[in-house]
Order: sequence, then C-alpha cells, then structure tokens
Amino acid sequence: MNENELQALIQLLDDPDAGVYSHVRDKFLELGLEAVPHLENNWELAEEVLTQQRIESLIYSIKSHDVYEHLKNWKENGGQNLLNGAILVAKFQYHNIDEEKIRTKINQIKQDVWIELNDDLTAFEKIKVLNHIIFNLHDFKGDKDNFHSPKNSFINRVVDSKKGTPLSIGIIYAIIAQGLDIPVYGVNLPHHFILAYEDEFLAKFAPKEFATPGILFYINTFSGGAVFGKQDVLEFLKEIKIEPKEEYFKPCNNISIIKRMITNICYAYQKIGKQEKEEHFKRLLSIFK
Repeated sequence: MNENELQALIQLLDDPDAGVYSHVRDKFLELGLEAVPHLENNWELAEEVLTQQRIESLIYSIKSHDVYEHLKNWKENGGQNLLNGAILVAKFQYHNIDEEKIRTKINQIKQDVWIELNDDLTAFEKIKVLNHIIFNLHDFKGDKDNFHSPKNSFINRVVDSKKGTPLSIGIIYAIIAQGLDIPVYGVNLPHHFILAYEDEFLAKFAPKEFATPGILFYINTFSGGAVFGKQDVLEFLKEIKIEPKEEYFKPCNNISIIKRMITNICYAYQKIGKQEKEEHFKRLLSIFK
C-alpha cells in the first residue's frame, strides 16, 4: 500500500459508520506492524477524541496480533526456547518491554552461578549453588502475599520485582540451570509447579521411595529451592485429593509450561474481575488447543 492509500485509510478512521470503521480496521490489521508508525504520527495530529481512541485500539490490536503469530510459530516449531516463549507471553500484555534487559539480567545470574560451579560438585551441591545465587544473592522469592496477582506471571515484572509464582520463578530457575548444562526441568504438578533434576544414571542408585525413574530429586523454587523426593509428591497429591498420574512426576515440555503460564494469567485476571484482560489472554491460550 502506497502512502496516499494509507493516508486515505487513516482519514476514514473518524467515519461515524461502524461498518466503514470495521473495514478500515481489517485493512490495518492486514498491514501489520508497518502501519504502526503512521498511526502513531496521526494520533498526534488527530483533533477528534474518537479518532485518537480508534488509533490507540488499532495499534494495540496490531501489536497483539503480531505477538499472537510469533507465539503460534514458536509452538509450531516445537517451543525450543523457554525464555522466548515466556517473553512472548509478557509482550502480549506489555508490547514495548525491553527484551534485552530481561536477557541481560538472566545472563548475569547465570554468570554468577557459573563462577561458583566446578566439575567436582555433586547434583545436590550444584543445586545448593543455584539456590544461593538466585535466592540469597539476587533475592528472588515466591510472592506469598499477592500470590494471584497477574504481574507475578509476567517474566519482565518478575525479573524487576524478584517476586513471582512457583511457575514464573521455576521458569527462570530452569532457564539458568539448563543454560549451565544442569539437567533441571519443569514438572506440571497440579496446583504447584515444581522442577525435577533428571539423571538416568544416578537415579538408579537413589532409594526407591525417594526417586522416580530417571529423576534424582525434585526442587520447590517457591520455597527457596527446597529439595524433596517422590514420596513428598505423593503426600502432596493425597493432601489435595488428586489421584497420582505418571505425568505429575516427570518433566514436561516447554509448550506445556507456557500453556500453563497463560492459563494462570487468565485465572488471575478472572479473580480480580478484569474480564476484558481475561478474554484477551484466552485468545492467546487458543493457540494451545
């Protein structure tokens, strides 16, 4: 679309006819991000409040759709990078987040852990180092006071506040561990996301009541990285009256983790009565159905 056609479309944004506006909106959504700078420039020039509101709505819709498509591609390509998935979820709410700032902060924590590691450390000792750096040195913690606050599910907010849910803190922990070749992966335990230290060889020597095949132990990042075993998971399931399933004890893939993150966000907005935000994220959740 050339400049004259684009300006003609922009002029129609103040048309009172809803049908005309709907047609114009569809055209802008087709254009995508390339239309945003033009819309922003015209927002400043607009004299009508209705026109400004429509431009704001269009920009929001265009950016949201772009994130939607990127997350869809992420999922269809196997969800290889967990951090990328978490950032895309955050961008669906905060379009202009500083991705580089998030990556830099996580890399700094990873670097601090790396300095303390050596090849002679046992699996438990490696987790002890991770716990010390993440929870003591960098002061990350579970937000027990505002557990269901939506902000606790967005990685940009969690990196800034250093508070989050079992899932968001667990994601950051797993990203750091995996970046250092420490085999720590997410486990989709009902009502409480945990991590598992996966080691096929060492797990063979663990007490039968303590380990799941292939899993040496579990980690609760919401409680400062506490280490526990299979029996504790069984006790937890019994307490919440849920029958044990194999999937509650074994690592899940990144796609399952991001799906759970979006589900948690929908629930968080539902709890505080923000139906419009809930519906916004239900659209993102539809990618995973």
